[in-house]
Amino acid sequence: MTGDKRAAARIITDEAARAAIEQRRQKREGRVLKLARAQLRPASSEIVESRANDARWFCLQVKNGHDFTVEKLFTDCGVQVLAPRETIVKVKRGKKIEGERAFFPGYLLVRLVPSAEAFAAVRKQDHIVGFVGGESGYHVVRDADVVVFQPISTPDIAELPVDKTIGQSSRCRISAGPLAGLECVVLDVKWKREPRGRVRVEVGDKFVVVDRLPIAFLEKL
Repeated sequence: MTGDKRAAARIITDEAARAAIEQRRQKREGRVLKLARAQLRPASSEIVESRANDARWFCLQVKNGHDFTVEKLFTDCGVQVLAPRETIVKVKRGKKIEGERAFFPGYLLVRLVPSAEAFAAVRKQDHIVGFVGGESGYHVVRDADVVVFQPISTPDIAELPVDKTIGQSSRCRISAGPLAGLECVVLDVKWKREPRGRVRVEVGDKFVVVDRLPIAFLEKL
């Protein structure tokens, strides 16, 4: 066999191996999705639609960097989910590149009819830390605090008034977004066109840390 023929044979073999690997990957993902669909049935949008008056939005904490992975899984499984996004622009080699990132990193909004089965089904999925809440129950997000994130990728927070006296150790109440109504302590602030802060939110007897929370969403206590 000539060198050219051997090279061509290797290429064909490599392509066949890649195709086999991809086929196994798709089968594996198919099995995972089928199992997740069955598990998430109690939290499905079908139940939400049939009992709309009982459905509520809840805030779900996920592992760092898995916001969109969990959102896709839930969407594919027929669960109503929302991962608020914001558009960002980066300059690479002199060119502006537009992208997206999570507006509230590590947190998603999930709408379901509250039940032990539905909560357990959601918590069982990969990359889930748990629902935001304490012993008194999970934090319910008002519809008005969800709607603002649905028509656009991010609200125009640059135009919102900001209390410039808010700083490290300030005690505040969150006035907008999925954690509206909860109290928090500011850990640090980055002052820029859209001031953001890292805050420790009090939820019952627990604490959760939220990065990049708009300072415009805070009311000083």
